[in-house]
Amino acid sequence: MLKFFTTFYNGFLDRVKSLLGSFDPPNSFSWQTLIMLSLFSVFMAWLATGLMRDLLAHFGCIFLILGVYWGTTANKALRIGDVPLSPWITGAITSIYIFRAFVGELSPKALIAWPLISAVIAALPPCLDENFKPKIPPKEKRQNLALLLTSQLILSCWFQFYFVVQNWLMEYPTLLTDNFRQSAFVVQVGTPPSVARLPRGVSILDLTTSKLQKELNNKPWSDVERILLPQEREKLFNQISVQVKEQIASTRIKEDEFWQVEYKNPSIRGSGYNLELQALWQGPRSQSEPYFITKSCQITPVNRQRGEEMFQVSLVKCEPASGWGVRKSFVATQ
Repeated sequence: MLKFFTTFYNGFLDRVKSLLGSFDPPNSFSWQTLIMLSLFSVFMAWLATGLMRDLLAHFGCIFLILGVYWGTTANKALRIGDVPLSPWITGAITSIYIFRAFVGELSPKALIAWPLISAVIAALPPCLDENFKPKIPPKEKRQNLALLLTSQLILSCWFQFYFVVQNWLMEYPTLLTDNFRQSAFVVQVGTPPSVARLPRGVSILDLTTSKLQKELNNKPWSDVERILLPQEREKLFNQISVQVKEQIASTRIKEDEFWQVEYKNPSIRGSGYNLELQALWQGPRSQSEPYFITKSCQITPVNRQRGEEMFQVSLVKCEPASGWGVRKSFVATQ
């Protein structure tokens, strides 16, 4: 066991020495010197305060970017085919530095800007002479530069499109319920087909019917019939609608304004009434017509006994929500 630990320790030391040896500058003018200057600047920034700390930290990042670009460019094995990876490695570090130092946060914009920054870094050598003065690139390299810039612009647009779609799905979660099979850009991944995603309209209808039951359950039947008259009914549903919007409101989700709750006039069913609610989705969708979800509630009188006296109160029972197809228009009747 002791021999094993000794061998492991010696091997670990050899690896550390080999790693440190690769950063040992062969001369003062080398990429290793820039890396060492970067580490030294970061260490001094850790000791300093105020403006000097920020200045040293910026110098540390700049030395690191220059050192990484020089070192990765010198490594001829660091390429895919004939394409060197140095500009993209340096571009990633540069993008992180810019957005952390000047924007204040590492946002998705850093990834969006990464291909463009990398393209600029890759295009600099043909556009600069030995004295770092601008020059017109040779004719044989102009086509490659044009392809490089346009391809990185397209890649940047795809990154931005990804984040736009993700923001849409956060702000409008009902979009996940829609069908993306015919989309050339959006593919649903990570969710088994057997797992159903319920649109937000189901929650809105459930909350609406819950408040309706709270308002009408166990009320005298004569009062309920009066409430179901057009004027009183309109007043009740306006009140419930305001309460639902206040309770379900979210600063992160913006789709609620695209949900419209409607109701058919109560129809007589046996000794009671049937009330049908519809939540209509009028936001972004794959079909031209709005989607709808339906929920039916039965309002019936039940007998209650108080002492020797019998009287009727209302009982509201609601079925589970159903639907999510193309809206079928209906005409309300008085």
